[in-house]
Amino acid sequence: MPRPRSSALELAQRWKLALDRTPPRGPAGERLGRGTGSSLEFQDRRAYSVGDDVRHVDWRALARTDQVLVRLWREEVLARVEIVVDASRSMAIAPEKEQLAVDLTALLARAALEAGAQPAVVRLDARPRLVALDELDSKGLEFDGRAPLLESTRAASSLFRNGAVQIVLSDFLSPHDATELVRPLGARAGALALVQVLTPDESLPPVGVAQRLIDCETDEALDLVLDAPTVAAYCKRLQRLTDALDVEARRARGRFVQLSTAHSLESICRERLAREGLLTPSN
Repeated sequence: MPRPRSSALELAQRWKLALDRTPPRGPAGERLGRGTGSSLEFQDRRAYSVGDDVRHVDWRALARTDQVLVRLWREEVLARVEIVVDASRSMAIAPEKEQLAVDLTALLARAALEAGAQPAVVRLDARPRLVALDELDSKGLEFDGRAPLLESTRAASSLFRNGAVQIVLSDFLSPHDATELVRPLGARAGALALVQVLTPDESLPPVGVAQRLIDCETDEALDLVLDAPTVAAYCKRLQRLTDALDVEARRARGRFVQLSTAHSLESICRERLAREGLLTPSN
């Protein structure tokens, strides 16, 4: 079971999450919400009501108008960032794939902390659960789930908080309709990002190679030779899938990012996640 590499934790000190939307409610923190609260930023006044804090009475307004008014202040909220990790067996099809998924989880969680947010790691399988950051560091993540991604996200709905920034890490190579998968997530999330992790062979399978394909959920096996027409048909289906995910992410005012295990984590941060607006330098 892979644990986050030290290089991922070091990179997390150089990047912070680029939060581009504020959730409507949350515990007190550093980001300003849409409601009223106890920050130092003045928002408005209203008539005094029984039970209002007298410390918020606007005495100058009382002196000018003989009306008892209270000052309202912008509410401070601590944004919740949910890193939702697909823990299905397909994410462990290659050691470098599951390692990248674990490294990204740890990096994004700490990038959320660096941005003044509250990270929550959600491990998706038939029985989704929250994973504490110290557990992630010491034990890593296990990718042994068999449930399709759509079923896992539905099962995790009670763990998701309305208005949270949500980042879904998966290969998305599970039978599902992009609309059916993404729209319920986008309807609840304050901001949404879909991050696809693929190996080079998953992006473009080699032609002329005999392979045994095993369904990660059912263990059903299929022997075939990857000739040019077969590879072309696969690439066309994969392109349709990624196009659909991109369209649905944009409809949810989010974004879709495809990553390859062929690239280093440092270049992924700089060339993909930062350019797509998910990360920004912390200094």
